[in-house]
Amino acid sequence: MEDEIKKEIFEFINQNFSDNRKLLREKANEFLKNPNVTNLFLNEFEKLNIVVHFQSLSSETDKFSKEEMGDISDVWNFYLNEDIDEVDKSKGYEDWDFDTYLESGKPLHCCKVWINWFLKLYYIQNFEIIRKGEDETERVLIIADLYEKEKYSSILKILKQNGYEEVTDELALLKAGSISTDCNDDPTVFDCLFSDIIHPAHFRNNYTK
Repeated sequence: MEDEIKKEIFEFINQNFSDNRKLLREKANEFLKNPNVTNLFLNEFEKLNIVVHFQSLSSETDKFSKEEMGDISDVWNFYLNEDIDEVDKSKGYEDWDFDTYLESGKPLHCCKVWINWFLKLYYIQNFEIIRKGEDETERVLIIADLYEKEKYSSILKILKQNGYEEVTDELALLKAGSISTDCNDDPTVFDCLFSDIIHPAHFRNNYTK
């Protein structure tokens, strides 16, 4: 299966990232007129009893008219802690960084999912954020809590039910070849398919899962 996924990925990259990503820009423009993947998972993840924050570095514009075209994925951040049942509004606004929670000394447990717009592929990572004074650490989380394991499993179930396959670290970190993205002249598969700005914790910290 991984060989098939690898072939699909590189065929997509070779076809869409050449010629200054002209074809990809056209596809992205069409997608933003009808963001079917985004809408699908907005509906699907709403069924889960998990606090989730959605973001896309491309969805706020209806066309890619400038040099930088943004990412071609949606990023979903799930908050797994059992004592978090809504976004933090204690400071009078929606604080998706959960500063008050972190300032209490508790670790924030998260699951981040990147979902590509055009290929039925996703990347997933569990991580925790710990704050001690002015120092904040983000690291890969090995889930031990049964409640959090159940929540994580429910996320995976939604992805699988909709026919999506996971991109492994081995595939994600492969160099994409003689192409470029907005922020990287020597991009990885992850940079191309998911984001060249929002990276998993261990990619940024040179940490091995």
